[in-house]
Amino acid sequence: MSMKKKLFLTAFAAAVSTSAVSAVSASQLQKSVAIQQTSFVINDAAVPVRAVSLNGVSYVSLRDLGTVAGIYFEVGGKGITAIFNEHMAELRALSREVVVDGSVIELKNAIENINNAYFITLEDFTSVFGAETTEDEAGQVAISTIQMVKDADRVVWIDSQRLLASVITEDGRVDYVVNAATGAYTELMKSTDASDLVVSPNGQKAAYTLESGAVYTVDLASKQTSVVTSENSIKPELVWSADSSAIYFLQGDKGSVIAKLNLADGTITKVLEDKVDYKSNLSVSADGTKFYYTVIKPGAVTADASKPVEEDNVAIDMTGTEPQIIHYDAAVKDGKPSALTTTNDDKIFVGSASDGSKAFYVSVEEGKASSLISIAKDKTAVKLIEDKDVLQAVMAGDKIYAVTDNGSNETVYEVDTATGAKKELYTIPGSVTELLAASGTPVAVIADGQVSVNQNGTWKKVTH
Repeated sequence: MSMKKKLFLTAFAAAVSTSAVSAVSASQLQKSVAIQQTSFVINDAAVPVRAVSLNGVSYVSLRDLGTVAGIYFEVGGKGITAIFNEHMAELRALSREVVVDGSVIELKNAIENINNAYFITLEDFTSVFGAETTEDEAGQVAISTIQMVKDADRVVWIDSQRLLASVITEDGRVDYVVNAATGAYTELMKSTDASDLVVSPNGQKAAYTLESGAVYTVDLASKQTSVVTSENSIKPELVWSADSSAIYFLQGDKGSVIAKLNLADGTITKVLEDKVDYKSNLSVSADGTKFYYTVIKPGAVTADASKPVEEDNVAIDMTGTEPQIIHYDAAVKDGKPSALTTTNDDKIFVGSASDGSKAFYVSVEEGKASSLISIAKDKTAVKLIEDKDVLQAVMAGDKIYAVTDNGSNETVYEVDTATGAKKELYTIPGSVTELLAASGTPVAVIADGQVSVNQNGTWKKVTH
């Protein structure tokens, strides 16, 4: 905050506490009521707030709440003007009407002038200033007036303090960096044909491709973008190396080739070209030698030769098209990719261990509970969760966070990828649609389109 703004707020604080009566008409008489002190947590700061009770209704000091929340006030001839988050509200004592950006909002209770200061109910303060109010089990009231990203279409972790949120607009996409503790955000970049941003392990950059095939990075601190390569082949998947110095990717419209892009000089080298199409879900070990991915064979198309071609009488046989987990060790001379699975269940790929020793997936079969399975490079399969229906599993370093169905709600388990040991962490509502986790980050969930982060056992909303 600038010195000028500090002086303005200090001057105003004195003005609103000693001269508020002069800002209202003679009919707006002030009341003399015993004032008490209470405490709120406002934007994560515990602060004392003056409070009164009138006819059984609780009021709090507008100045006490507003100043801490970053609301700036101006005293005028008809009342007080509050400026907040690029909005303006006009408030008058003894009035239930507040004009916000030219539109009238009807309050539940009139604003009161008590001992030369404006008082408002907490409910009305929330409605006027778009605040979020919560109360913990101990009865502590928390208020947030921080503007948050709304209607995010995709959210991923950057590091333990930041999230990356993407919002689709009529003009393309806007990406934001979100403070995981408060929900405050800054715009990172706008794009019209960029792929989803893929965050580097060190949290410094994110990579994306354009329709032209070019690969770019954006610095998450400076917001500067840089072209890494203008090579024009289609690159459907980007995967960072563990040391954030290179990007592995699938190449071609059918994902046939695994290649590596060096960030320092933009050189591209082929890792695997086995003429097998429809690779996806690429995962790379920390040392860059072991690769796991899935392959889906296309269905067999047959046509009745006895019928006219114009009837377009064709059939597609989907037998044997289930996804299979493939392992490839680039360190083995003349090594070949090896299919680790051959079963006909659907397989939702989760990721692989950092040492490349095994991969993980959720097995989905009709009529059975979905299970979390590890598959080693020697094809040894172990069911890590099989007694509960696994709805989602997320790789986070050496841990997997799995969400299981628990009837009316859901349970989150933490699974150790080395030992397979699991422990129950949280019970979450059935309305949760996605769990977000990464190495070293808290756990976050998405429910009703809003992201909440678990902070020391408490879920705090950080997007709207």
